Amino acid sequence: MNWRDHLQARLLEIQPDSVCALDAAAHELAREVLHDTPLHIADNSSPAQPCALALGVDVLNGLDAQQARHLISRVRLYVAPRLLLAALPGCALDDAAFRALGFTLSTTGPAEGPRIYHYDIETYKTVPDWLNSRFWAHPERWEP
Repeated sequence: MNWRDHLQARLLEIQPDSVCALDAAAHELAREVLHDTPLHIADNSSPAQPCALALGVDVLNGLDAQQARHLISRVRLYVAPRLLLAALPGCALDDAAFRALGFTLSTTGPAEGPRIYHYDIETYKTVPDWLNSRFWAHPERWEP
């Protein structure tokens, strides 16, 4: 399975209510795969309409690391709680940088092909065991 087939499979698996295409290639892919799903295009001239999923295929090409992080942060905050991004081997962000931003590696293809990263705010961080009612303060046990 190549990276494009993997992206198509992920889109069909996720079945988002709406998609925000971050570039022309993402728009074309989303239009081909998700026929009845509302599709919006993000551009720099106006704020993007909030969507369920943001899709980027070529959006990171030519950006330095700071620009790429800024774009990802802006999209996560204002556009979509879920992102699906393709990163070419020359991308300014490496695997560690994507992990630091909360992404998981969805697939890795051949060396010359892009890596597919997925971010979902719902699964961004698992709830630690200590953060439950068993470990909360018990006033009846407190002695002055």
